[in-house]
Amino acid sequence: MKDTLTIQDIAQLLKKRIVLIAALTIGFIVIAAIISFYLLTPTYKSSSQFIVNQQQSDSIPFSVNEIQKNLELINTYTEIMKSPFILEKVITELNLSLTPTELGKKIEVISNENSQVVSVSALADTPEEAAELANVIVTQFKNTIPSIMNIENVFVLSEANPVLSQDPVFPRPFINMIIAGIIGAATSVGLVFLLEFLNTKVKLESDIEVLGITVLGVISKMARTTQRNREAHNDFAKEERSLEA
Repeated sequence: MKDTLTIQDIAQLLKKRIVLIAALTIGFIVIAAIISFYLLTPTYKSSSQFIVNQQQSDSIPFSVNEIQKNLELINTYTEIMKSPFILEKVITELNLSLTPTELGKKIEVISNENSQVVSVSALADTPEEAAELANVIVTQFKNTIPSIMNIENVFVLSEANPVLSQDPVFPRPFINMIIAGIIGAATSVGLVFLLEFLNTKVKLESDIEVLGITVLGVISKMARTTQRNREAHNDFAKEERSLEA
């Protein structure tokens, strides 16, 4: 193999090994599809929302201080919601075979800055289980907060709906297949260059010239049909000579 390759050399090399490149790329994609569709367990996500807001009478408007106080409570509420105290209640109600730590990994609590709305997301093996888990967490939290904080300021805005969670968040088969295709193509191209690097056969005049050796002559490649015709002619000539003898 040459020490340096031109763009033309690379193009010819890839063209020569196109079958290998295509086979490996397709193989990677097929393996990723099989793993994604048949071996990995789908995970679904469902979300419920609540607002942290002090209940006010119609005659008393909300003050900026009151809103700020509610915003400051959200961080505290997030910690309480993911605490073993709440999670154990959820485990008991749903009869889950999980520890509070394991359940905590399936829950995500999100609140935007300067927003009193909190979103609670839960992960499960089915859309129905994910929705039920998210709703039970919010319900248990809402029912427990008055006894902990001596205040009732949690109001549910929307419950988790399994109909809205039909697409799994994991795995993503088509994304996995695209990534596998890219990895397969890169791997196959790397393998092609490795095979070419390990190939020490001399095939071209330029390979000899690189070594500084003078080329004395070149043997042209003979077409199969021409070679067969010459062999047939030689056989015929031998038979003719034997008859004359």
